[in-house]
Order: sequence, then C-alpha cells, then structure tokens
Amino acid sequence: MEDLITELGIEALEPERQLRIIDELNIRVGEAIMSGLAEEQITEYEAIINGDQAVISSWLASNDPGYADTIAYQQLAEGVESDPDKVPADKVYASMAWIEKNSPNLSETVAGIKADLKANLDQYT
Repeated sequence: MEDLITELGIEALEPERQLRIIDELNIRVGEAIMSGLAEEQITEYEAIINGDQAVISSWLASNDPGYADTIAYQQLAEGVESDPDKVPADKVYASMAWIEKNSPNLSETVAGIKADLKANLDQYT
C-alpha cells in the first residue's frame, strides 16, 4: 500500500485522508470492471470470490487448465497447508485470472482512474 500512496502523491496527507482516497480508487475500479459485464459474468465472479469451489474448479478447468503449474499459482499456494487462515490459492488465482480475462483493459482503466484522483485530490478532504 505504501507504493500506491507514493504513486498517488498522497504520502504527506493524514492516514484517514489517504484511506478515503484509496477507498475511492477501489470503488471506481470495481465499478469500471462491473460496468462492462453481463449479469451472468457478475454472478460467476461473485461465486469465485465467495469461494464456490465447484465454480472455481470448473472455471479454472475451462479457462486455465495448466494453472497449477504456473509460478503465480505456486507462489500463492506456498504455506496454505500450514496456515488454515490463508485464503485458498485456487480462489485467489481464479479471481485474478477471471479479472484478467474479462477486463482486458484493466491496466489502462486503473491508470486513468489514478490520474483522475491525483488531479482532484482536493475533493477527498
């Protein structure tokens, strides 16, 4: 989060104001992702982030069958067995892969939202 605070140029602001700005960023990014989706896509994503294992397994099998061999998945899976409070790696991986597949312009969208927030920081006091 420190990198994001620095990137937004808000490191000199009080922590409460920083959190309001980051919350606004998260809300706007979420709205941008969801605005271009069909209802069935939203339902599918909600099932993934809510941990519906049948949906997660089915989505991964259909869309990324070799996911368990990826470095990203293996890094997420490290320590899951020894830490029962850790979010299952397949859930995290599936949610990230789903967003990447269904929001191909996410990087540009986030960059635009960050630029707008930086230009209008005075609104978040």
